[in-house]
Amino acid sequence: MIDILKSLLLGFIAVAVLLPVLRYALRRLSPATHQAPISADEARYMQKKEWQLTIAYFFFASVLSMFFSGALAMLSSIIHLSSEQMFVLTPNFRAFFAPGLLLGLTMALLPLRLSQRVFIGQDMDLYKQYLHQQEGLHSTRTYGILFGIMIAFSLVALWFAMRWHVNVDENQVQVTNLLNQERTYPHSTIESIHYLGAEGEYLITFEDQTTLNTAYLKPVPLDLIALLSDRSGKRVIR
Repeated sequence: MIDILKSLLLGFIAVAVLLPVLRYALRRLSPATHQAPISADEARYMQKKEWQLTIAYFFFASVLSMFFSGALAMLSSIIHLSSEQMFVLTPNFRAFFAPGLLLGLTMALLPLRLSQRVFIGQDMDLYKQYLHQQEGLHSTRTYGILFGIMIAFSLVALWFAMRWHVNVDENQVQVTNLLNQERTYPHSTIESIHYLGAEGEYLITFEDQTTLNTAYLKPVPLDLIALLSDRSGKRVIR
């Protein structure tokens, strides 16, 4: 949970830092030279409205990030489900939170756009004038392009994230990494099995020093650990 909160906080900080830079760049590229500037009181009023929109955006992003992380973990289990393997281990919610957060931060723009009028009310014309003053005349088109780029980037990240899974049978452990590269380890190549102190969480080290941290995988059954320990001849280190 702490790792998830840290990821959320880092994501929000990144958005909070990059947004003013982006708005400044948009204003420099396409200044609203033909728009009448709004008064200082109107600007302060619009800034308060923007804070409300920002809070709403972070709320939508948090909810969607949680949803996408859980949905991706479930989808991964379905995709890699196989009756040919004794055990199939797929990434859990924790492992999918980073790509889920990226997708959540992107898709949160849609409910924010739909709920704009709820927060702005009858001041939409004034808000558009404020945006033109802050971001230039063509900011909407630029945001649309950036949204498309972020969607494409998110889908690419998800494509790679969905590839990682581990197959275990009576003779070997087969690990498929994010690049779809498969590595097969006979049970005899297991060097150590460390229990990490939580149910289903183990650190399995192979002879080539490759490690498999099951804390990022769906709960590992005790039958699997018993099989690995028996076939490798290694006791579980606590």
